[in-house]
Amino acid sequence: MLRRFDSLFRLFLTLLGAVLLALVVEAEGLRTWADRLAVGPLRSVSLPVAEAWADAVRPLGFSRPRAVLLAGKDALTPLFAPALEQAEAVVLTGPAVVIAPKPVQDMPEPASVPEPVPVGSWPLAAPELPRAPSRSIAVTPTGEGVAIALAGDSMMAVGLAPALTRGLGSDKRLHLVRAFRSGTGLARPEVFDWLERYPLMVAERPPRLVICAMGANDAQNVQVGRDVLRFGSEAWDAFYLERLDRFLALITANDTRVLWVGMPVMREKGFSRRMAHMNALVQQALQAHPSVQWLDPNPALGYVDNAFAQYRANARGKLVKLRADDGIHMTDEGAGFLVEPIRDWIETAQLQTPTLGSQHVLPLTAALSR
Repeated sequence: MLRRFDSLFRLFLTLLGAVLLALVVEAEGLRTWADRLAVGPLRSVSLPVAEAWADAVRPLGFSRPRAVLLAGKDALTPLFAPALEQAEAVVLTGPAVVIAPKPVQDMPEPASVPEPVPVGSWPLAAPELPRAPSRSIAVTPTGEGVAIALAGDSMMAVGLAPALTRGLGSDKRLHLVRAFRSGTGLARPEVFDWLERYPLMVAERPPRLVICAMGANDAQNVQVGRDVLRFGSEAWDAFYLERLDRFLALITANDTRVLWVGMPVMREKGFSRRMAHMNALVQQALQAHPSVQWLDPNPALGYVDNAFAQYRANARGKLVKLRADDGIHMTDEGAGFLVEPIRDWIETAQLQTPTLGSQHVLPLTAALSR
């Protein structure tokens, strides 16, 4: 009969073995986690350790169980596609449920939005969904329909993409292409480089229209060479404006029209100020790209004077939850209030694009502004 000491010792060994097994199987995951940390002391210490550990266990062949698990996830994609992230472009057929990490909020707040600064050439480190009134969109069909890419980070993946799928996906003349990836942005190309990955996401079906929502993960310090650029500084703004300009040039190629959905008011005041700074930078960059339209989501959500609200009443007086519990992402119901202005933009944009229809330009809805 085992003594109590022996039982506890065996329990300890069992737990230790389980932890070690998890560390071996998830070595690559630990490397990815460390690489995605915000630039700072924690990342400086964690990344070399995680990389050394991953390199050490790779020859043992223990990365295979993780590959099997990932392959199993891919096999389940046809059944659970709305809840799984895909790197390649696919047609959206249902709500996408993607939970992304909360954007980094431990950086200093910019005192104000700075004046425009010259853009230099920086070396880069490695319930009931509100329904829009039923009406036809004057889209000129091409093949299987006009391809519309839904691009961005989790601000697109959570809430907005599901709402657009429900509000527009039934129109067979429209082809919605999934081109978003949670936990990414333009500020950290060494983690996920949109300039390289976006063309791959839309290679199978190049879009004629793009709806983009991005920036919630970008309000953080970045490392350029050996220099750390502080968020909100002139050097950081110049770096980000250049990234924005290159990305906008990429997605507007071949007369592609783009709608950029700005960041809504956030619940946490400091983070909301950061997003206001990001919005100002994007609007500055858009001045050089006339084929990109800006959509401020706050009026559609019913926000007045930049005051955050979790709920609002719909047309029938029923309270609708606008934002997720994190105070950042929109819910499917909240994003549903943006479907109507986005539908208006689609009708206008396809008439402005020579390859899609007439040169006649309709007046833009009041919800859209330059």
